[in-house]
Amino acid sequence: MSLTLPRSGRRRHAVSPVLAGVLAVGAAFLLVLPVVWIVATSLKPDGEIFAIPPTLLPRAPTLTHFASVLGDASILQFFRNSLLAAGLATVVSLVLAVPAAFGFARFRYRASGVLLGAVLVTRMFPPVALALPFFLQFRQLGLLDSPIGLAVAYLPVVLPLMIWMLEGFFRELPEEILEAARLDGLGTPGILLRIVVPLSRPAIAVATMFGFLAAWNEFIIALSLTRTPSGQTMPVGIAGYITQFQTLWGDMTAASVLYLAPVLVITVLAQRGIISGLTAGATKG
Repeated sequence: MSLTLPRSGRRRHAVSPVLAGVLAVGAAFLLVLPVVWIVATSLKPDGEIFAIPPTLLPRAPTLTHFASVLGDASILQFFRNSLLAAGLATVVSLVLAVPAAFGFARFRYRASGVLLGAVLVTRMFPPVALALPFFLQFRQLGLLDSPIGLAVAYLPVVLPLMIWMLEGFFRELPEEILEAARLDGLGTPGILLRIVVPLSRPAIAVATMFGFLAAWNEFIIALSLTRTPSGQTMPVGIAGYITQFQTLWGDMTAASVLYLAPVLVITVLAQRGIISGLTAGATKG
């Protein structure tokens, strides 16, 4: 008796890549469309921005909005504050996250899971829930309207994220490598610095990038802890284009493009390394 099941099985396997491709194209379109819309709007004259029906691409591209934004001295200050606050928070978090994640991953004890959960629980709170306590504390400490204060406030956002990402990778490191290092006379600090960190560079780079982006894009905490352009970041500055009487869509989208450009460039250039770091701990041994 002959069976036709293999033919139907082959048909299912032949359709699956096509379906996967369609879903991938659809997802990519949904992700790219907002970026294309922002860039296109930043190049449109004011009259075309409000045209009915709307157009996706500008009919008469102009750099007027970019000239207006770059002519505002406060934009450079916003960008500088964002870079300082996000960079400082990321560096401090990296220094603390690497040994903390290694300790959680390789030195298990009865309460380690509870302690790790306590460290990560701050990621479950929305930033708006932290804004008022931060404001009251930072007002007493004199850290309001300061990039340094923002860097401190970003630590509960960035540090747990980096610990969570690195702990999963460190847990998958082969025990044989660490045991060989112990036999060679290395203590725990030596193993961490001379063995674990070099082996974990892709994962550390990815955790650093995600931590930096978490701080770079933060809005609620920055809005709550800053009052003047001397301490405000780019997300807060961009929101300033929404005034009481009108929204300056052209200038706001131009500033958004300037804010997105460095992140997009770095992400594209480091794409291969990001994928390598994300998949580095996927398999054991």
